[in-house]
Amino acid sequence: MKFLLVCILIFSLVQIGHSALTATANIHVDSTSVAIGTVLFHQRDANSPVRVVGIIDGLKNNTVHGFHVHRDALMNGELNCTAAGPHFNPYSTLHGPREADLGHRHVGDLGNLTANDNGIIIIELTDSIIDLYNATRSVANRTIVLHAMRDDGGKGGFPDSNTTGDAGPRIACGVISLAMIESDTNSQSPKISTMVTDFFRKLFP
Repeated sequence: MKFLLVCILIFSLVQIGHSALTATANIHVDSTSVAIGTVLFHQRDANSPVRVVGIIDGLKNNTVHGFHVHRDALMNGELNCTAAGPHFNPYSTLHGPREADLGHRHVGDLGNLTANDNGIIIIELTDSIIDLYNATRSVANRTIVLHAMRDDGGKGGFPDSNTTGDAGPRIACGVISLAMIESDTNSQSPKISTMVTDFFRKLFP
């Protein structure tokens, strides 16, 4: 599975051209400095969807977890995921599944991720609502959060289904930091190389 993720990552990065944006989030266990993964967000241009790839390790086998962008960045070394505030929801809509349109989900609603038999989540998804260019919908300088339970997509009938998907406590999170903003491909190359090297080190310690 790690090999598959490497292929996905390389495929995403080789498509980076003029004006592409990439952001990264280093994931840590809630309220600790224990690192358990990395997530990359890549948007080729302002009219393209955002490609999200990554790996999160150290989970219970075959568990399902809500995965959301929350409104606030963790500041000044803060490690408590609760400090990320509510779901990123600039249009004040109800919570919904990732497949819903903008009027029926939060911008930050990215559905569920499933840990495999080894407790590893391999992330590979594309979303047309989160953004790195559009200021209103940009996930940069916000926090990606992994929850303890499955996101019910707003359809579970629980008191918090329409706000959090009844996804339970926040078990891990990381600030989404914009990695590059240059429009020149040559000036991006060193940053791309460094990002790939760092990511490979996390995959193959």
